[in-house]
Amino acid sequence: MRFLRLLPFLLILPAGSIPITPGVVTPEVDNPTIYDPPPAQKLNTYFEALARSGSVEEAARYEGEIYLIMTRNASPTITFLMESASVALNAQDKEAARTALTSITELDPSFAEGLARLATIAYDDGDYVQAEALLKRALRLEPRHFAAWTGLGLVREDLGDFRGAQAAYREALFYHPYLDGAKRGLIRMEARLDGLSL
Repeated sequence: MRFLRLLPFLLILPAGSIPITPGVVTPEVDNPTIYDPPPAQKLNTYFEALARSGSVEEAARYEGEIYLIMTRNASPTITFLMESASVALNAQDKEAARTALTSITELDPSFAEGLARLATIAYDDGDYVQAEALLKRALRLEPRHFAAWTGLGLVREDLGDFRGAQAAYREALFYHPYLDGAKRGLIRMEARLDGLSL
């Protein structure tokens, strides 16, 4: 399962202490509780911070926060199915994961993470066309999904579309400059394209 090893779709890191991003103002509230911005606002903040990360460690903190938000859904049913899919994939029970993820995409076609994870199953089946289609749908919903960009790069690489793969890996690194799979993929594509141009 090369695709499942390379892509960090299953990596759900614990929420850590995230420094306040410069320029983000926390509004005052009447009650003594700490202001908790809505998930979409948090996601924007974390993506901006991730792109500006100065180290692998700093990037990992923001990456973890992004995954915690992107893998949650307003529907308790979908959240449960996502957890079930993660458990199944970690146990290498692909069919159970496929069932859960297919249900997610049917219940909420606008849930990008469900589509991205289902793409891992399609890729592992060798269905590159379906994997690419699912990843493109996920990226239309969340263009900053760096893992989906990395997955798209891998799919295109295996299809022989090396320039397309190069572009996808670059997109992944634009949003996550320390993403190892995208960095290695880009190095492979640049070396291959340099060889083809000789």
